[in-house]
Amino acid sequence: MLGTWVAILNFLSVLEFRIADKLGEITAIIFHFFIFWTLPIILLYIPIKFSPLIGIIIALFYIYVLTGDIFLSVFGHEKLEKKRGMIDITRVQEMKEEIISALVKYIGAIISFATIFNGLQQFSQGNAFVVSHPSHFPYFDLFYFSLVTITTVGYGDIQPALWISKAFIITEILFGVGFVILLITMLISVYIDIHRKKME
Repeated sequence: MLGTWVAILNFLSVLEFRIADKLGEITAIIFHFFIFWTLPIILLYIPIKFSPLIGIIIALFYIYVLTGDIFLSVFGHEKLEKKRGMIDITRVQEMKEEIISALVKYIGAIISFATIFNGLQQFSQGNAFVVSHPSHFPYFDLFYFSLVTITTVGYGDIQPALWISKAFIITEILFGVGFVILLITMLISVYIDIHRKKME
């Protein structure tokens, strides 16, 4: 599993670096957000039989990649760090960049889980989740639910009705809690390293 994560992250990093070199960094960021955030949502609403399924698969793949990226960012992987040109955090500015990157990943996870929830709702003809007061835009309801779930708030106004819905909710809660714990661990270790280097 670790080897697969490294291979996928290497491939995606090389692809984004090439796009950034040829078309600019902003284009690479837009490409990333379109492929992994926007395209799966669009696929949910295209009236083609397997289109929503492809959207769910892309969202699942993105969560898988995020999990690997977060895990390897915290615990490190020497070969991956060399190939990706990952920074050695020695300044507060670099720490801020890492925090912003972590927040973007967190938002990406919320959007991806919301896409999966909406896909399940479509495949089950509206039976995957019970929505107390549905809005006019269905995606928003389950985006809100994804945000409530990942932060473990749990208002109870939207409830899972199928076992597969519950399975994905458990996955999102574990992802959210694990993400926060790993982020705090990383920040503490980075702060200690910076402080130690200053003392030396």
